[in-house]
Amino acid sequence: MGKIVLWIVVIFAILFVLRMLSVAKARRDKQSARPDARDSKTPGPMVRCADCGVYLPKSDALPVPQGLGCGDPKCAHRKGASR
Repeated sequence: MGKIVLWIVVIFAILFVLRMLSVAKARRDKQSARPDARDSKTPGPMVRCADCGVYLPKSDALPVPQGLGCGDPKCAHRKGASR
């Protein structure tokens, strides 16, 4: 009876070690994949709205007579007025 209990403990110990190795490998893979995910979400160069001063990605900026502007309808350049 003692040998059976010993083998059960050994099997559970091996399964536990394999599980810990699997978790550690998954964490390493997840950390190595993070920089790629951050790079794809980077908005690019930032520009300042010529009227209200808000910084926004250059790809979202709209051309206005003073330079580049944001798309906020409350801004004076969107209404056609100047301050």
